[in-house]
Amino acid sequence: MIQLPHDELAEKSLIGSLLVDGKAFDEIVDLNLKKSDFHNPRFGMVFDAIKELSNTSRPVDYVTVCTVLQDQGKIEDIGGQKYILDIIDEQISSANVYHYGKSVKDKSSLRKIIRESQNLAQKGLTLTGSVEDYLSEVEATFFKLTSDAKTSGMLDLKSCLKANLRELEDTSRVSGEISGLPTGYGKLDQLLLGLQPGQLVVLASRPAMGKTSLAMNMAINACDMTGGTLPVAVFSLEMMANELSMRLLSSEAKVDSKRLKTKNFLETDLHAIGNAVRKLSSLPIFLNDASNVTVYDIQSYCRKIKTEHGLGIVVIDYLQLMKPHNSNSPREQQIAEMSRSLKNLAKELECPILCLSQLNRSVESRPNKRPMLSDLRESGTIEQDADIVMMIYRDEFYNPETTKDPGIAEILVVKNRSGEQGTVRLVFKGAYTSFLNPDFVHEPPR
Repeated sequence: MIQLPHDELAEKSLIGSLLVDGKAFDEIVDLNLKKSDFHNPRFGMVFDAIKELSNTSRPVDYVTVCTVLQDQGKIEDIGGQKYILDIIDEQISSANVYHYGKSVKDKSSLRKIIRESQNLAQKGLTLTGSVEDYLSEVEATFFKLTSDAKTSGMLDLKSCLKANLRELEDTSRVSGEISGLPTGYGKLDQLLLGLQPGQLVVLASRPAMGKTSLAMNMAINACDMTGGTLPVAVFSLEMMANELSMRLLSSEAKVDSKRLKTKNFLETDLHAIGNAVRKLSSLPIFLNDASNVTVYDIQSYCRKIKTEHGLGIVVIDYLQLMKPHNSNSPREQQIAEMSRSLKNLAKELECPILCLSQLNRSVESRPNKRPMLSDLRESGTIEQDADIVMMIYRDEFYNPETTKDPGIAEILVVKNRSGEQGTVRLVFKGAYTSFLNPDFVHEPPR
């Protein structure tokens, strides 16, 4: 029988270090060690007793550990009090306690990977159900193993302040320049201060307001304004890739989408289309139009893109169409789980995630149909997890005959964790589904 990876000496030295120095447990708390991480079950039982004492702010020593084990009825299972005494006698100091703890954690992670791999391989050999469900289970299993293996230690303020100073002393940015990714809309950038790494940005509206168009305009602007050095990953759960690319072509060429579909071109259209194709083709934009993606799928694709090309921004269209990991849980719980997972993914990828969301129908029943934060559909946790929440309102959609603002879209920044809230007015060109800055509106030939 093959013996699984373990380090008996590291386990024994870790327990010895914790016994000779009762305060040493604080040094390994970020490793999140558990009883099950020990290959030797006796060391695991002793560690559990030490952890209980430390968590309840009681002293950790030979007497207190033996007392806890006695109360639990486990003292004889480990070999009696002499077993504890022998460990202490062989340990000189706790100087390397973190090293011992890390070794125990690493070996435990390896054992879990091997066991799960064997279980999955066995299940694959006898699989009778859906291959897609099996693949989702495989991905979810290894995602959990990856999360469990991570440590999240505390950072001291001094090191954070040093990083702040380095950023402030950076002379590559001129005074007043935003630090995050630009959206291409000056007034909006002034409010948001750019899209920052690790942010979950939610863009919500009722149907037909143009949220897909605005999201794509923002992503392409960000990619273009950074010289094409930061790729864009787009997950389109509603539209097919060809349909989305045609919409991007119409927006970039400023050619009416109807003329593209009917091929009823003007003389200037072909030249504009050619220029648009050259520009868009030069930008690193990746499209995925699978209709049943999970957060795990998005994580896998984005990790691959980041490893091979880097990653500037992720666009998801839209949250409510994503496939939940647990389809049996209540809908609100599913949305909450996906929302929280996307926020964690943004932090892991160190790039902003722009996630589109629907609004409740209650908007339609109000006299003032400008959306509010409470209108986010199906879960209040979206507004909690999001760093920024933006909403789109176009008055001409509701009042086509009486509106005072034809062609104007209001971008309502209703939540902004690191900047101001406010409203930005953009020009919406429905013919080629594009949002423009009011100062730079150019009317193409009709």
